[in-house]
Amino acid sequence: MAVSHVGIDLGTTTSGLACLRPDGNPEIVPNADGERLTPSVVYFDPHEDIKLVGTAARDGGDPDRTVPLIKHHMDNPHHVVNIDGRAWTPAEISAIILTKLKRDSERTLGPLTECVLTVPANFNELARHATLSAGQIAGFTVKRLVNEPTAAALYYAHTQGVQGRIMIYDLGGGTLDITILEIKGDDVRIITSEGARRLGGSNFDEALLDLMADEYRRQNQAELYENERQRRQALQSGEDLKKRLSKLRQVSNTIGNDRLGLSRMEITRDVFEEAMSRLFTRSHMLVEQALDSARLQPREIDHVCLVGGGTRMPRIRQMLRAHFGKDPISCGNVDECVALGAALFSQKASRVHEVCNHSYGTLALMEDAATGETTYANSIVIAKDTPIPCQQSQTYLTSENDERLIEVPVTQGEDTDPRYVDVVGMIHLEVPPGRPAGCAVTVTYSYDADQRVRAHITDQLSGQSQEVHVTYQGAGVLTQELITQRTQEFQSLHIE
Repeated sequence: MAVSHVGIDLGTTTSGLACLRPDGNPEIVPNADGERLTPSVVYFDPHEDIKLVGTAARDGGDPDRTVPLIKHHMDNPHHVVNIDGRAWTPAEISAIILTKLKRDSERTLGPLTECVLTVPANFNELARHATLSAGQIAGFTVKRLVNEPTAAALYYAHTQGVQGRIMIYDLGGGTLDITILEIKGDDVRIITSEGARRLGGSNFDEALLDLMADEYRRQNQAELYENERQRRQALQSGEDLKKRLSKLRQVSNTIGNDRLGLSRMEITRDVFEEAMSRLFTRSHMLVEQALDSARLQPREIDHVCLVGGGTRMPRIRQMLRAHFGKDPISCGNVDECVALGAALFSQKASRVHEVCNHSYGTLALMEDAATGETTYANSIVIAKDTPIPCQQSQTYLTSENDERLIEVPVTQGEDTDPRYVDVVGMIHLEVPPGRPAGCAVTVTYSYDADQRVRAHITDQLSGQSQEVHVTYQGAGVLTQELITQRTQEFQSLHIE
């Protein structure tokens, strides 16, 4: 079966690729190991020039040569992984994972040229750029980035026929996204999204590891792990324990290390949930925040749909049932529905209406009309939840005489206080000398379908203008020249 494009969920802990069958239904394409989902882990073999991806990489045993959870670093312009004298950026590590998915799937689907890639709804500009770069390096033409909750909503609409006002509760391996949307027929309109970049299944695993370490210390007056290899083994054991506690009210596990031996640990679901209470509370607060942002009451939500392996925890389902007065809907394959929805999106993109998931603006002197007081504040040009693609403009006045260089900081964030927003770019525009203060400068931002921003400024007096894509600097950011170079290099990489 030959297909031209596929949908890919490039996840924090697992990744999956799906295609559309001739009958229009999506299906997961297993990897070469027969697994429907591939652990998002890369291992650099020290003896052969081979990069292992997936279960074999996760179980490789050498933490210094194993890279898990790279998605956590997609928004860090300075993060690199140094192995054998080479610095690998998050985009390149992600490209290794995508190359594994691509090559394995081509064994049954034939050559793949295009794909839709999913990202968390709250991914910022840099993280989206890094994801696009990863897809390009892996040999794909990335037709679109789609937010993970949006892809999942398409799958629920297609398979379960959900209609009306929907909340997608997406608790994946590394992130939590809460998205409220409306589905009418085949049309999907996003209302709002809220999310947390560091609240996912891996955070629950880390908290459970702390609980295990405390118990081991109580029993043995010693540490559960003494190095990174032991820590990762204990973390994997804790993840297995968490999954069992989603089905059983009490479980036992053997924990320990190479030097001090093993101990038996008994843990109940109540103890687990108490230890995780802070994480559960944060997730509940995000639900309320999304409802407030959409100006909706819980009773106005028709369905709550579950996405991500973390939603198998009973406490999550109980919390949602209590808050909305109805049982949340599960499609069963909550780990796969994002990839499956991404495959559907490849044909339904024109029926999906997204919104800005961040506000973009600039830093400027703002005068309070009532008091006349002037403060340096974040002035929003494109507001969060504006339907996209869109373009918005705002005019500002220069503050100094004979100003030769106009600088416009590009900000991302909803707060008016400059301390609580990110400066994601800077535009510089040279203007003629001898100008008085108070000259008008128009700032225009455009936001495209991939939720990437472009900035343009125009000096009204001289007519001069400057347009830029928002760019980042840092060792973890690839230039377009390097992306092209890496794309060629990856064609000969040995990836298994």
